[in-house]
Amino acid sequence: MRASLEQLEAFVSTHREGSFSAAARKCNKAQSVISTLVANLEVDLDVELFDRSRRYPTLTKAGETLISQAEILLERHSRFLAVADALSVTLESRVTLAMAPHIKLANLGEIIRDFSAEFPSVDVEIQSFTAGEIQRLIKQGAVDLGIILEPEGIPEAIDFRSLGTLRLVCVSHPNSPLALKPSVSWEELRLHRQILLKEAENANSAILKASSSIWQVSTATEAIDLVQADLGWSALPMHAVDAFVQTGALKILPLQFETKPYAERPVDMIWSFEKPMGQATAKLLDTLSEKGIIQNSVVT
Repeated sequence: MRASLEQLEAFVSTHREGSFSAAARKCNKAQSVISTLVANLEVDLDVELFDRSRRYPTLTKAGETLISQAEILLERHSRFLAVADALSVTLESRVTLAMAPHIKLANLGEIIRDFSAEFPSVDVEIQSFTAGEIQRLIKQGAVDLGIILEPEGIPEAIDFRSLGTLRLVCVSHPNSPLALKPSVSWEELRLHRQILLKEAENANSAILKASSSIWQVSTATEAIDLVQADLGWSALPMHAVDAFVQTGALKILPLQFETKPYAERPVDMIWSFEKPMGQATAKLLDTLSEKGIIQNSVVT
């Protein structure tokens, strides 16, 4: 065998962690073991994977070519073991679903009702965490399934399916300077204080963080309270502000840089492919993916 899984793990970990010592800590091995594994891999492949002339090892051109292939092989191995383990898993007693607080499913109750009828002995636990917390808990095995805005990059050991899109609108007090304009530019948003929903602070979505003056809040309810007090504008899920817009308590800002009165952000279902998935969890995953409806209100 020219490349063992242990050698590939040492290669990938050294690249990701930035040094042999950090990779050793990650793999729970001695640094000398990691260095030897990588060195033996280089001998077996007859290529130099790392340039060791500097303080920290950096990939050579050959290493850059092979690193993605090594990562794929390790991921496939993890998926293979998870599928094999799942074949021997008995019906689980509980399924835990974590959702980012600003995302709602219009038919979640209906889905859980049907799931409960099919799996009456399985408890369902639904929790609310930020996207970062959900990813961490899934990797730790404390949460089975998560629903979040599409992450900027696919985290290690996490798989995903698209559920649809969440609609977001920028709102202000109806008498604010921004609300009185026929259209609002990006620069005009930057000149006014933004009430930023922490969970919405996502590098993927520049519209969610625009102003140089920002007050952060944890929930959409807190953001709405501050916007109603005319303390700033906020980018919020449409479903959270719809009732306030209908009564005139808030106004949706017409943005020059959006073709629609709202922005759309992808929503993903995520889970760990390293954790064996029980029958009930797999069924809930499939049902949510096929039938889950992201709650959005219609702006007229």
